[in-house]
Amino acid sequence: MSGKIDPVKKMAELLKSGATMLAETCPVKGCNLPLFKLPSGEIVCPVHGKVYMVKTEEEALEVKEKLSLRSVLDKLENKVLLILDDLSNNTIPQTSELIEWLEVLERIRRIKKLISEK
Repeated sequence: MSGKIDPVKKMAELLKSGATMLAETCPVKGCNLPLFKLPSGEIVCPVHGKVYMVKTEEEALEVKEKLSLRSVLDKLENKVLLILDDLSNNTIPQTSELIEWLEVLERIRRIKKLISEK
């Protein structure tokens, strides 16, 4: 059983770490394992990890927007790191390219902050 998660073992670990088992089950089709609330407030499935609990379509849309922005931010941050890596390896990219990516990154961060303040 190498590489597979043992759900019972993972549930025991979650309980030992202070998580609370919830009445709700994982929304992933066919999973049906109980969800756990971590001391941090995050909701997790022992197999699938972090889960977002929503009650309305509007909440689902908000979560989708936040996850999409997080994904875009991750990609932009990786791009900036690659450019900085090129700089440290003496492969000098266009300075304007770095500035453009940093500006895009800053805009996305501002949008994310505005959404979080809603």
